[in-house]
Amino acid sequence: MKKNSNVSKMKKKKVKVRLYRIIIVFFLLVSIVGVAGSFYFKRASKAVDPNSTKSIVVEIPNGSSVPQIADILKEKNLIRDKRVFVQNAKNSDKAEKIKAGKYKLSQNMDNDAIIKKMVDGMVYQDGTKITIPEGSISTDIVNMLVKNKLGDRATFVKLFRNPKEFQSKFSFLKDSRIVTLEGFLYPVTYHFEKGITEKEIFERMLSEFEKNYNKSVKSIADKNKYNFYDTVIMASIVEKETVKDEDRGLVAGVFYNRLAKKMRLQSDAVLQYGLPERKSRVLYKDLKVETPYNLYLHDGLPPTPIANPGIKSLIAAASPEKSDYLYFVTGTDNKNYYSKTYEEHMVYAKKYHKELDALEGKTSSKSSSDSSTSSTNSSNNEQ
Repeated sequence: MKKNSNVSKMKKKKVKVRLYRIIIVFFLLVSIVGVAGSFYFKRASKAVDPNSTKSIVVEIPNGSSVPQIADILKEKNLIRDKRVFVQNAKNSDKAEKIKAGKYKLSQNMDNDAIIKKMVDGMVYQDGTKITIPEGSISTDIVNMLVKNKLGDRATFVKLFRNPKEFQSKFSFLKDSRIVTLEGFLYPVTYHFEKGITEKEIFERMLSEFEKNYNKSVKSIADKNKYNFYDTVIMASIVEKETVKDEDRGLVAGVFYNRLAKKMRLQSDAVLQYGLPERKSRVLYKDLKVETPYNLYLHDGLPPTPIANPGIKSLIAAASPEKSDYLYFVTGTDNKNYYSKTYEEHMVYAKKYHKELDALEGKTSSKSSSDSSTSSTNSSNNEQ
C-alpha cells in the first residue's frame, strides 16, 4: 500500500510541474505577443516616410467617423495601419473633436500630428481670402466680392434683396420685416474656394452669423426679452456709432434709454445710411431729408440694420450697460462724453465742433453754424 501511495504522489507532483510549465510558457507567450504588439503599435503609429517633403491635400467630409477618416488617410498612404490610427484617436480622447474640411498633410507626419491638426481645425485654404470688416454695409461687401472676381454684381444684389431664397436653411430670416440680408453678412475672414457660387458665399456668411449669434448672443437677448431683429438693428447702430470696444455697452444703453422715454434716436449714422451718398459731416439740411432712416423725423428704430455688426456690438445690443445717460458725443480724441441733460450735452457738442472746425481748417462761421445745428438734438454727432 505504501508503495502505491508514493507512486500516486509522484504522479501528482509531475502533473503539477507540467501545469506550472504550461502556465509559465503561456505567460511567456503572452508577454512576447504583448511586447511584439506594443512594438508594432508604436511602429504603425509613426510616419509613413519621415523624410518625405511632399504635401498631400485630403478632404474630410462632414459627419465622417474616425474609421472613415482612417480609410481616407490610408488610401492616400498617409498612415501605416487603419486600426492603429483609430486606436490612437480614441486613446487621445479627441476622436469626437476631429473637424471636417480640407487638410494639407504629409507622409512625414505621425498619427498624433495628423490627429492634432484635425482637432485644431487647421484646414487648408486654397481659395480667395476675403476679410469683411465689422460695420461693413452690404454695398461694400458686394464691391469686395466682385473686385475679387467671386461673382456677378447683379446676382449678388438680387440675392441680397431676396432673403426668402435662404429661409429653408436659415429660419431666423422668416421674420416678415426682414427684406434684405443687411445685418446678417457676418464680418470675419473667409476663404472661398474656386467655383463657389454667389448663393453659397452668402450662405457661408449667414451660417457664420447664425453660429456666433446662437453661441454668444441668443441666450442673453432671450433672457432680457429683446426681439431678435430689433437686437440686430440696435447692434448695427452701436457698431457704426462706437469707436472703442469699452463704449459699446454704454452706447447701447443710451439708445435704449431714449427709446424708453419715447425720444427720437437722432443718430447721424442711421441718417447717413438713408442718404444717397456718404458724407464726412451731416449738415442741417440733411436733417430734413425724408427717409425711413431719418430718426430726426421718425420715432423708434430704423426699419432695417444699417450695417453688419460684429459679435461685440451684438452682445452689447443684447445686454446694454445701465445708466441715466441720454446723450453722448464722440470727441476728436475718440473718447465718448456722456450727458444726462440736454444742457450738458450741448457743452460737449459745441466743444467738439469747435475742435473739429479747427482740425479741418474751417473758418467760415456759416459752416460752423450749419454743422452745429445738425447736432443740436442728436445722441451723437459724428462717428
